[in-house]
Amino acid sequence: MKTIFISLAILLASCVKYHITSDKGMRVQNPKVFKYNKPRYTKLDKSLIDTNAIYFKDSTYDKWTNPQWQTYSKEFARFFNTGQVLFVDCNAFPTIDKINNPNVGVPGYFIISGTQIKVDMFQDLNGGQTGKYFGRIQPNGDIIFYEQRTETYSSSFSRVEKAEGNYRFSIWRKIKVDSLRSYKPNW
Repeated sequence: MKTIFISLAILLASCVKYHITSDKGMRVQNPKVFKYNKPRYTKLDKSLIDTNAIYFKDSTYDKWTNPQWQTYSKEFARFFNTGQVLFVDCNAFPTIDKINNPNVGVPGYFIISGTQIKVDMFQDLNGGQTGKYFGRIQPNGDIIFYEQRTETYSSSFSRVEKAEGNYRFSIWRKIKVDSLRSYKPNW
């Protein structure tokens, strides 16, 4: 009985507290839970990411499905020069109101090393947690994200890329947006 109580206490203590915004976005109560929200990460060079564009999830490749190229859901990411990123679901190409809305989506922080991009983002799993999302920035500015949970590979970029890069990934196209409004993210 004592073991069950201790296990439950540890599980509840490890949950990331969050709330839902008026526009159904998720926001963590304490942004310090993100690993990449530390001065040593936020000051890293982010010049390969265009903060005056959105990255639209164009398609996903999955070797084990037929057809292999498909789009599961429409989604876009908006990156900020502060090292923050916002992932937003949408039914079709997003409207400018949705792109400029600071109260939608799921937050995270990103870092870049060479052409590697690593994202520490909020996940609505196990009562709320953070998790990694790895990708590679392409020469044309698009991003390929590997669609496997990085925790399966000890959060090692090279292990994720070797194992998953050949059979399950998504392509996020960089799209310039003329009416992109600048705002300070609220997480």
